[in-house]
Amino acid sequence: MIEIHHIPTAKTSFYITLVVVAVALALLAPKAAVNVDEQLHYPHAKKVVNWYFTGGEDQSCLHTPVTNLKYYGQSVDNLTALVNRIFQVQNEFLTRHFTGALFFWLLLLFTGLLARQISGSWQVAVAVLLALIFMPRLAGQAFGNLKDIPFAAGYMAGLLMILQFLKEIPRPKWRTTLLLGAAIAFTVSVRAGGFILFAYLGLSILLFFVLKPFYLKQIVSTKPVFVRLIGQGAVILAVGYFAGLLFWPYALQNIFVHPMESLRVMEHYKVSIRQLFEGEIFWSTQLPWYYLPKWLLISTPLFVLTGFALFVWFFFREMVLQKKRPQKLPVEGFILFAFAFPFFYVMAIDSNLYSGVRQMLFILPPLAIVSVIGTYRFIKYLEEKSKVASLIAFTGFLFILVLPLKHQATTFPVDYVYFNPLFGGNKKAWGNYEYDYYFHAVKKPAEELIGLAGKSEIIVAMNSNLSNYFEQHPNIRVEYTRFPERSSLDWDYGIFGVNYLHPKLLENDRWRPDGILKTYYHRGNPVAVLVKRTDKTGFAGISEIKNGNLQKGIALLKDAIKSEPDNFWLFVHMAQAKLALGDVSGFEYYLQKGKEIHPFFEPFFLLEATRLFNEGKFQESYAELNRLLEINPRYLPAKPLYEKLNKKTN
Repeated sequence: MIEIHHIPTAKTSFYITLVVVAVALALLAPKAAVNVDEQLHYPHAKKVVNWYFTGGEDQSCLHTPVTNLKYYGQSVDNLTALVNRIFQVQNEFLTRHFTGALFFWLLLLFTGLLARQISGSWQVAVAVLLALIFMPRLAGQAFGNLKDIPFAAGYMAGLLMILQFLKEIPRPKWRTTLLLGAAIAFTVSVRAGGFILFAYLGLSILLFFVLKPFYLKQIVSTKPVFVRLIGQGAVILAVGYFAGLLFWPYALQNIFVHPMESLRVMEHYKVSIRQLFEGEIFWSTQLPWYYLPKWLLISTPLFVLTGFALFVWFFFREMVLQKKRPQKLPVEGFILFAFAFPFFYVMAIDSNLYSGVRQMLFILPPLAIVSVIGTYRFIKYLEEKSKVASLIAFTGFLFILVLPLKHQATTFPVDYVYFNPLFGGNKKAWGNYEYDYYFHAVKKPAEELIGLAGKSEIIVAMNSNLSNYFEQHPNIRVEYTRFPERSSLDWDYGIFGVNYLHPKLLENDRWRPDGILKTYYHRGNPVAVLVKRTDKTGFAGISEIKNGNLQKGIALLKDAIKSEPDNFWLFVHMAQAKLALGDVSGFEYYLQKGKEIHPFFEPFFLLEATRLFNEGKFQESYAELNRLLEINPRYLPAKPLYEKLNKKTN
């Protein structure tokens, strides 16, 4: 008869949790939203696959001057493009979302096993799984983010195998050696940043021999052991480096130069993106140094933050006091380092970070491990003092662990947009921080518009590149437009995500377009609108002005402004037309009215600077232009006037 206390319940719970998560991921994948990055990376992945199929003749994947996508290995994106091409899959993004789900599941598996190896406890491993699952910023990107989630999975697999390799010294198994090499190779194949695992391996081996010098003496004095270990190191280096380049065309052009070039590009990414941070608009290359720490504090669940604080306290307390568990400190220090080093490194080199913690998702699993260990240790510490106190603490930690579950259940597929209650939650974050930067909220209005349109021929305007929702509906044509400039295009319906808008517009609620059929909310915050255009007078007026029919255009725009009094784009064109006619008082009237709606809109400043230039007031024009460049130093339409002013003022 099997005795109950011999059943490994925690281990069983670990694998049961993984099975349940696998089923949940499989059910949720078809319902996941496509994000704007998918529409950027997936077309490139198709070009990569075609490079192989054409024997290198199609070199479009090697020429990406704007997107810099050639510097990404993005092997998982490429894999989905290959699968879709070979099996002629119609729903290409569904393949991607199932693939994303698979790699998120692998991330859970590797992180859980690593937690078990570090702590020696399956209970800790189960808690780590739950901490990752209830981490919306991580789990919410399980389906469509085929760069950061797979990279995190490879990163954790690499850490797991590095510790296993060290555990087996002086005679590591060849299986461990090959798996370690494969883990590094996969991580490199996603992003060049995976090379960091080589540094981790070298540093950990060095530290191992410093702490255990007798092993070094044994290895050096035993020739077969020494030769074997050197050979295994060479295999790890060869497999990890060269296998990581196999699905990366740009790296294959020069296998030693281009991967290192890509690493430098990724560390200092040149593409700057406008970001909303602390209620102000920044270019990502100009964000303050504390951008990443602040985002981690406001978007990480309370359970993880609390557990991390407890871990740090126990870890350094035991290090300083040299208390028990000396054999655990280096291992726990290794995983703490795996979180802390990238965190401080990207700040030290002033990396171009944006979209919250998205680019640093790979440090969240190590953070979850140390957080759970810290919590576990605290509960055990209390248990020695009082079982009642320990039970109360356990209940409290369990509550804050599953606290994000309600958010995830009620906001899917926009569940990745999460801000913890410590800093006011989502309500306070809206209008102060980037919200739905992936445009997941566009999915629902797109689906509803398909039903609304039926078989009618319509044009839909969108301020995102997510035309994929209408690919199976030839009667619906998609036009891209920036949200403020929507009146310049001919369209019947509009689907607009409430993203990348100036916080003043959001704060004053003067962003809402005319003709809203439905506003879509996320935790009480508007994230998207479905609009029906009933009047195209504004479009007609702008078109007439562009064609030189200024008086006719002005007459039309006057009518349009009556129905859309907050549409500051109409005021831009009115002021522009008045300026062209030499009507200074009319120009100043519409310029001022437009600024009352949006006091930081760049075209207003450029128009005023242009008027002053035309009047020969070059210093005043220069001052106005400088005010514009303070608001947006990368506003390219201002460049021609800036150059003219430089010539006039030397």
